[in-house]
Amino acid sequence: MDDPLSPSQPAPVVRQVAEALANAFLAGESTPGAMRERGCRALGRSWPWLVPLSLRLHFELGPESAGQPGRRAAMIALILAFPAFRAAFETPGEAPKVRGYFPFHAPMDAAPPALAGLALPPLASSGDLADWLGISPNMLDWFANTAGRDDGVEKLAHYHARWLEKKSGGVRLIEAPKEDLRSIQRRILRGILDRVPVHPAAYGCVPGRSVLDNAALHAGSPLLLKLDLRDFFASVRGARVHSLFRTLGYPRTTARYLTGLTTHCTPLRVLRDVPQDEYPSPEERQRRRAWARQFMERHLPQGAPTSPALSNLCAWRLDLRLSGAARECQARYSRYVDDLFFSCADGNPARGRRILSMLQGIILEEGFSPNWRKTRMLPSGASQRMTGLVVNQHPNPPRREYDVLKAILTNCRRHGAASQNRRGLPDFRAHLLGRVAWFRQIHPEHGARLTRLFERIDWGNESSVV
Repeated sequence: MDDPLSPSQPAPVVRQVAEALANAFLAGESTPGAMRERGCRALGRSWPWLVPLSLRLHFELGPESAGQPGRRAAMIALILAFPAFRAAFETPGEAPKVRGYFPFHAPMDAAPPALAGLALPPLASSGDLADWLGISPNMLDWFANTAGRDDGVEKLAHYHARWLEKKSGGVRLIEAPKEDLRSIQRRILRGILDRVPVHPAAYGCVPGRSVLDNAALHAGSPLLLKLDLRDFFASVRGARVHSLFRTLGYPRTTARYLTGLTTHCTPLRVLRDVPQDEYPSPEERQRRRAWARQFMERHLPQGAPTSPALSNLCAWRLDLRLSGAARECQARYSRYVDDLFFSCADGNPARGRRILSMLQGIILEEGFSPNWRKTRMLPSGASQRMTGLVVNQHPNPPRREYDVLKAILTNCRRHGAASQNRRGLPDFRAHLLGRVAWFRQIHPEHGARLTRLFERIDWGNESSVV
């Protein structure tokens, strides 16, 4: 079969001309005359084959080709296969050259059938995205930081970063966006991400679902399995986020900017400050620094308002496969952010071990890492706790937490609120009110008792509670 490209010219040069012509043909009216005129401007002269080429493209692709996904690629293929176009490159020194450029913005692709009807905002170009966000194109470039630049100065960065010690050991990197970027991310969250449904097994940070709903799914189980995913947000790379936006129908350029606005490359100055033990061994120091280097690649920052929603959407395949594995083993599955839960139909430990053996491969294949140190297999005779609730019979806060809060409220009433604010919380009243509301939601009877105690506290000296 003959090569459609002339051997006298390098293929990239021929394709470059074909792409420039396609951009010109798609940049305005789709009548043959208007297409030919723009083709002449793109090539700097009137080639005689532009007339039959324009007619062929008009009749083969239809008059409304500019706004349809995939038409640019089809047009380029037809141009490359047009005999007169190929023949124009056979005369050395007189081959067509690009003299004028027409910008091309890919239209929105159709979302998968399962996501049809989501009413996502049509953002066919970076300009559309900037207008939708209410910022200038220059500011869009600045906030998206698609080049991954590291300014080296904290005040020029878009994130506040800090390391937190975990109670279970190790450290966690919190990367909170500054106010301007946070406002942009909230716009993306409300306008795009909240409109896309997550897998039914996802309960964490999902509107309309709560820890109580998640716990109720597994309450009274003869056997409860708990697993933890290591560095969950950092495991969701920028490439996966980009693929998600492409799946929603956004063109490559728009998806690249949306990815830049919602992911982050941690600067070296932050990674150099990763906490170490007071006298770490060389091996431990090297291990900690190697662990911190994963944040140098684009990832979901823990602290951004878009990260929980994006992690749920990017974990769709993980939830899908784990739900299938649970059904195969006659178990229920749910995920609350990075915590995985499986409740078995009977208390047979062999069933639990079978589930665990199936999980490792699925989790690793989906790009996540299980934290086996936090894996637990809890029979009904043990205290089955998940997301702060005991679920042996029905979701219930631990009795000790109720007793401690009751004692704090009682002492606040007797000795004043300042005497119980040992951590120096700036708004101790709101803190206690939140804990009472939590009990009122989970256990109404206990919540009513705590509410009566709270209402008897004299908050007249609240200003001294610092």
